[in-house]
Amino acid sequence: MKTDGYDVTVLGGGAGGVAAAIRAAQLGGRVAVIEDKHLGGLCMNRGCVPFGQMMVASRFLSTLSLAEEMGIKAAKVSTDYPTLLKRQEELVTFMRQGVLGMLNKNKVKLIRGPGKLKGPGTVTVNGETFSSRKIIIATGSQWLKPDFPGSDLPEVVNSDYLLTAKSLPRRCLLFGDNPYLIEIAQFLHHFGSRVWLATRDKTLLARENKTIRTRLAKALQSQGLTVLTSTEIQHLKKKRDGVQAVLKIKEKEEAVAVDLILTVRRRASFAGLGLESVGLNEQAEFIPVNERMETGVEGLYAIGDVAAPEERHYSHLASSGGIVAAENAMGQKSTFDQRTMVRVAYMHPQVACVGLTSREAKQAGYDVVDGSAPLSMNPFGMIIAQNEGIVEVVADRKYGEILGVHIIGDGAAEMAGQGVLAIQMEATLEELARAAFPHPTLSESVAEAARDALGWPLYLP
Repeated sequence: MKTDGYDVTVLGGGAGGVAAAIRAAQLGGRVAVIEDKHLGGLCMNRGCVPFGQMMVASRFLSTLSLAEEMGIKAAKVSTDYPTLLKRQEELVTFMRQGVLGMLNKNKVKLIRGPGKLKGPGTVTVNGETFSSRKIIIATGSQWLKPDFPGSDLPEVVNSDYLLTAKSLPRRCLLFGDNPYLIEIAQFLHHFGSRVWLATRDKTLLARENKTIRTRLAKALQSQGLTVLTSTEIQHLKKKRDGVQAVLKIKEKEEAVAVDLILTVRRRASFAGLGLESVGLNEQAEFIPVNERMETGVEGLYAIGDVAAPEERHYSHLASSGGIVAAENAMGQKSTFDQRTMVRVAYMHPQVACVGLTSREAKQAGYDVVDGSAPLSMNPFGMIIAQNEGIVEVVADRKYGEILGVHIIGDGAAEMAGQGVLAIQMEATLEELARAAFPHPTLSESVAEAARDALGWPLYLP
C-alpha cells in the first residue's frame, strides 16, 4: 500500500535524526521520523547519558580525598548500584518523553518500525510504501563483535551489560582503544571492581598530543588503575570462577582471572536498510558523505555514526551534521566544518580536544607555534587540585590563526567550546590572549596558553 509522501524522511530517531527532523520542520517541511526502538538513540539510552551519570557518581567518590583536605570528613561511604540504575532509568525515560514532545511541537510525524529504502525517494515501513523528496539516513552504529579467540563466551560483553546488571563485576578486563572504555574502567574502579584496561596501541588516546597522553596516563596511575598498552588477547579459557584471559603484553605473556571482558568497538549500522536499491555499498565501513552530508545519490543524505569511522562517533557530530543535512534538504546551502569537532572523553580528569594536533598541523604544511598553561599554575586549579591539568593551543606562526585547542582537566569539555568558537571564527592568538576570562576560573588558562605561544605569559615561571 502506498501512502502520501513527505518533504524529508529521517531514518533513525537518535541525536542526529531528531536534530535533522526538527530543523527541516522549522524550515517548513513535511517531515517524518522512522524509529523502531527508543527515541534518543545510543547516546541517550545506552551511551552518553547513562554513562555520563556514572561518571558523575565516580567523580563524587574520586574527590573524597580532596574533601578531607578541605575539612569535610565522611565517616563511612557505601555505594548502591541498583539505586544508580533506578535514577538512570527515570532520567532516560524523562528525556525520551522530552524528545517526543519536541517532535510533536514541530509537527514531525513519528512512524514506529524498521524503515527500508526501496529505490531513490522511496521508503517502506510496516508494509507501507511512501515517497519522500529527500531522505536522511541516521541509523547510528552497532556493537562489533571482537575478533580475539574465545569472544563467543557469554562473559564477553559490551557496555549495554552494565546498564541492566544487578551488580557490578568483581574483576573486569576492558579491551580496546575507544575513549569510552577509559570512562567505564574508571567508574568500575571507583565502585570497587578490580579493573584491567588494555589496548593494542602504545598509549591511550594515541591520536592526541603527547602532553595530553602523558598527563592522562599519570593521572590514571595515581588513581590506581592498571593500564596495559601494546597488548593483545591471545585467548580466553572458561574457568569455574570466571574466565582466564591470556594476554600478550609487549612480547610477554600474562594471565589474568576475570569475571567479564568488556569491549565497545562499533561500526555503522545499515544492514537490511536497502542501500543496494540506491546503488550504495552495504559492505562499506560507513556511508561516505561530503561537507553537505550528501551521499552522492541525489536527494539522499547520511549523518552521525552511520556516516563516519568509529573515532568520529560523537553525538554532537551527529546533531551538527543533522542540521546541515536538513538545511540542504530544504534548499539551503550549508556545510559542516570538520575542524570544529570536539574529541572528548568524560573521565576524571576530562580530556577535550578540538582542531589539529601539533603533528597534524606540521603535516598539513603549517609553520606551527604552540603554547601551554598548566592548570596547576591556575589559582582555581590550585584550589581544586588540578595537578595533571593543562591547556595547549596550536596556531599558525605567520598569521597567528588558532588551529587546535587541547585540554585535560576538570571542565575540559566545557572549555573546549571556546576552542570551537576560536577555530570557527578564525580567531588569532592575539585575540585569544586578550580575552578577559572571569577570575578565578580554569578558563583563564586558555588565554594564558595563547600568551605563552606569543612569548609573553604572565603567570608562568
